[in-house]
Amino acid sequence: MSDAPTAVLLDHESTCLRDNPLGDPHRRRIEVHLPPGYDGVRRYPVVYWLPGFGAHPSLTGRALAFGASVADRLRAAMADGRVPPALLVVPDGTTAYGGSQYIDSAASGRYAGHLAEVVAEVDRRFATRPEPAWRAVAGKSSGGYGALVAGMTSDLFGSVLAFSPDAGFEHCYLPLLPAALDTVRAAGGVDALLARRDGGPHDVPFMVAMSLVAMGMCYADDPGTTPSDALPCDPQTGAFRDEVWQRWLTHDPVRMLPAHAERLAGLGLLHLSVGERDDYGMHWGVRALHAALDAHGVPHLYREHEGGHHGIEYVFTEALARLWRVWREPERDACAA
Repeated sequence: MSDAPTAVLLDHESTCLRDNPLGDPHRRRIEVHLPPGYDGVRRYPVVYWLPGFGAHPSLTGRALAFGASVADRLRAAMADGRVPPALLVVPDGTTAYGGSQYIDSAASGRYAGHLAEVVAEVDRRFATRPEPAWRAVAGKSSGGYGALVAGMTSDLFGSVLAFSPDAGFEHCYLPLLPAALDTVRAAGGVDALLARRDGGPHDVPFMVAMSLVAMGMCYADDPGTTPSDALPCDPQTGAFRDEVWQRWLTHDPVRMLPAHAERLAGLGLLHLSVGERDDYGMHWGVRALHAALDAHGVPHLYREHEGGHHGIEYVFTEALARLWRVWREPERDACAA
């Protein structure tokens, strides 16, 4: 088996993304990392990994010059027994504005539907355990948000691991608005900012401003919404648009929780992790979500680490190791029967 591939790239034609409002491609790549010893006969659990906003939909590249890629880290952890062996699947949820939040959006496209298609395709093509109890969905930042929302609104996944997820929108979005408006103004307006997608510069101010444009399009409820109209304030005058902001808030996991607490309580594992000095204030939003989960009696694991928003790949291995407990339980129940 030494010559067996460790990763497979699938070319998937998405029905959900065909004719999407942004005109983005409906043919999408699915990156599948195989666990050590995969032979196509023994069936394995699956971890669906959702990349964050603006990230390449892959686990093969290194985020920094130091350390290994996420795929290499996790495969090594599977090989030495720290993490249970599983397929790692990376769907492509990017849009013309950088990210989809993995939700069905009137203005951006049906990316929750696309994720469900990816699950079905992976179960069809690989030796998986095709039951929700044996599937986990995980991600960082916007990917962590997507994992949370999938756990709330879908019955596809039995475990959710969210790292530095978008939550408590007053904390993670509003503080970014003034600087983002400065960036938009300096660029010459929203359309001029969008024109920089191809040529750059793609510096931090650009990425932050683009992220808010993308969020607005994801949370819009009208397919005709323009990027300028999707922002919670007028990009020329700064006048706040309460009705737009209230629409954003309906997608905040903290506010979504009461309607979905029962489903989250039924998960085998709900793991939240955030850096205590997150660069974008995510720690305060995740703290608010942690408190809301406690208030609704939803069992979960919560961890604050010493890092910020970036360079925290080391926490993924520790969190995924907790899946040992979840994925052993059904096995024991089957033996007892």
